[in-house]
Amino acid sequence: MAKFYDTLLWEYIKNPWYKGLSLDLLAVRYFDYKMISYDDVTWKWKINFREVNLQNAANYSAEDVYVTAKLYEKQADIRNDKVLKDIEIPLIEVLKSMEISGVKIDKEKLKEIWEKLKIDAENSEKKIYELAWCEFNIKSPKQVWEILFDKLWLPASKKTKTGYSVDNEVLESLAFKYDIAKYLVEYRQATKLLSTYIEWLTKLIDKNWKIHTSYNQAVAATWRLSSTNPNLQNIPVWAWIWWEIRWAFIPFEKDDLILAADYSQIEVRLLAVLSNDENLLWAFEQNLDIHLETAYFIFWKDEISKDERKIAKSVNFWVIYGISPFWLSKMIWISQAEARLYIDKFYEKYPKVLDYFTKTIEWCREKWYVETMFWRKRYIPSINDSNAIIKKAAEREAINMPIQWSNADIIKIAMIKLQKFIKEKWLKSELIMQVHDELVFNVKKEELDLLKSEIQNIMENIIKAPIKLVVDINV
Repeated sequence: MAKFYDTLLWEYIKNPWYKGLSLDLLAVRYFDYKMISYDDVTWKWKINFREVNLQNAANYSAEDVYVTAKLYEKQADIRNDKVLKDIEIPLIEVLKSMEISGVKIDKEKLKEIWEKLKIDAENSEKKIYELAWCEFNIKSPKQVWEILFDKLWLPASKKTKTGYSVDNEVLESLAFKYDIAKYLVEYRQATKLLSTYIEWLTKLIDKNWKIHTSYNQAVAATWRLSSTNPNLQNIPVWAWIWWEIRWAFIPFEKDDLILAADYSQIEVRLLAVLSNDENLLWAFEQNLDIHLETAYFIFWKDEISKDERKIAKSVNFWVIYGISPFWLSKMIWISQAEARLYIDKFYEKYPKVLDYFTKTIEWCREKWYVETMFWRKRYIPSINDSNAIIKKAAEREAINMPIQWSNADIIKIAMIKLQKFIKEKWLKSELIMQVHDELVFNVKKEELDLLKSEIQNIMENIIKAPIKLVVDINV
């Protein structure tokens, strides 16, 4: 018997795309019942809940219990749903443990990063002024577009009601040719990291040098976990700072170690398994560099440059999302004709992938849903829409969902199994963080060899398939 049940998680499994999963909204949707709001009892937050009249507080609290119980009754027929019972409910305890343990941060390292970013921002600012031949307010979009498009005559691509757009997409496209746009991008990155990440982390560190994020189980429409206060899923990947910030996460005690276990190319591996494409499976069986293999075929030559491998990597990744030549050309700055050629070459190299996508779309058109490897169903009502744009978007969702969302479940199952192993062996090491395809542990030195071996074993054998999942472990 599970110790816990969660009416919200059941609702999330059923309708992950709904934005309104609060108790108030579910009460209206299922029972046509309007609950007492927090605003009502606190006079729109003018008083603290402790000051609320006792009868009003009792009514408000009892109603929460009553509506939750009504939802529980409504869910009676499917409370044994395998996803809920075997994945989401057991995950509650794992996340609770991770949130309480927290992660330890080196304050001095954060200060060092703060100083480096400040210097980066100042250097970019100086170079911008030199290239503009004047000083102006870099944070003002109006002044930026006046300098770029009116004074320096750079090509403008997007118009707004008040002038021209200088959003990140515009600046990044100009940065390939114009240094001033490149320095504007770098200035924005540095100042944004300072204000929204480094300063935010610093504010959340407690007296033990720890931060305690909140993991959200029922927010992301992709069934992945998300985290808030701070968002640990959003460690910046920009230039040098990615490694610097990772080094700021430190072990709990002097002789402890940080161990990171990261799934390698998991989505492309899952595509190989689901499509059963012989060429894709063979490449993974032989431990070949899958991006190089694709590059050899799309460029039809033996010597592949770093840039060409990068293009092949993008093709491998974005094909999973059913990307069109138009969007691939925008993503990797190539012509639409080249993008179309690369996508066609990919399907020529891995023909069963296209068969798999076609069959998945046909299945979805007939059944109105697709499934992950772990029994989750995703209903896609717009799959037969008369609007071609809406229909195409639904088709992309249908082919991506079984791959991306099976990936999300694999991580969750790995977390549950590893936590169980740690408890059963009475280990003092802890799972402390989950970031996308990576699990992070605080490890006691004497437990390292045992844990390293078991992490690899558990994570690589979550699914039975012709090829193994591969996990890279770094200590």
